[in-house]
Amino acid sequence: MRPAARIFSPLAASVALLLLLPASPARAMKPERGYRAIPADYGIIARELTITTRDSIPLRAWFYPAQDTVGIANDLVGAEIPVPGERRPPARAYRASPGGPRPTVVISGGDAGNMTYLIFYAYQLFTRGFNVMTFDWRGFGESAPWPLEQDRLCVTEFLTDYDAALDSLLRQPEVGARGVGVLGFSTGAYLSFAEAARRPEVRAFAGRALMTSFDDLIPIIQSLDPDRRWTAPPDYPWELLPVNAAKNLHVPALLVVGENDRRTPPWMSRRIAAELAGPKELWVVPGAEHGGARAPEMTGYPEFFERLAAFFHRYLK
Repeated sequence: MRPAARIFSPLAASVALLLLLPASPARAMKPERGYRAIPADYGIIARELTITTRDSIPLRAWFYPAQDTVGIANDLVGAEIPVPGERRPPARAYRASPGGPRPTVVISGGDAGNMTYLIFYAYQLFTRGFNVMTFDWRGFGESAPWPLEQDRLCVTEFLTDYDAALDSLLRQPEVGARGVGVLGFSTGAYLSFAEAARRPEVRAFAGRALMTSFDDLIPIIQSLDPDRRWTAPPDYPWELLPVNAAKNLHVPALLVVGENDRRTPPWMSRRIAAELAGPKELWVVPGAEHGGARAPEMTGYPEFFERLAAFFHRYLK
């Protein structure tokens, strides 16, 4: 399989990536309904899935088999949202990668946008030999509508959504049972951390901008945006907050945080890393901030994705 073509320009794509899910608090809980772009717009092979949660909420997901860059409009991925009709490559029929089940990474979004903005991240992994799944929380994208308060950091039902996504993933024939990892950003990071702590099927965790707890986070973002009234979900499981779940996370963990992240500052990731019992890596990215154009994946490109792929290759079988 050919490696990912290194055509991405952080400068050219920064406008598109500013809308990515690891958003600033000022945009918290800002779902985008519908999709401004889908994988096929770039010539990417993906299977659409509809997932039903245990409380009967339908969610939308995309499953990307590992694939090379042939047939993909590589120069558009991460740089054009939406894709102009005249620049879209021909549609490609779904086909699984040869050689049987492969390691698979679930990428979870954060508190804004939808999984359109995760296509770029999926691309960086499926062109490096992994299957990838992305999904939308209830109330996001084309998942079922759900009432969401803009100043609430998340809803506990997102954990139910994540469970349903993992259950669906494990039923896909392309997925090896011992090779599932999770990747999340900001809100998606602590939700992924919770899944890794309670789901034995998860064999590796990677997160960028991981918080310790709501009690630590809310005063920080309140000071940064004092006109808002930030709240945590009152029924979120105490034992699944990263500061409490860290001692129960025994799978390998990669924590990435920007040196100048003011929202989930580096001390949070350092505190969690100190509590982890399993193999761990902590990367504080020089000069990087929380998200947008100064996110670690932007200022640290392409090293961010090279490290991410090396981590998952090391621990997913």
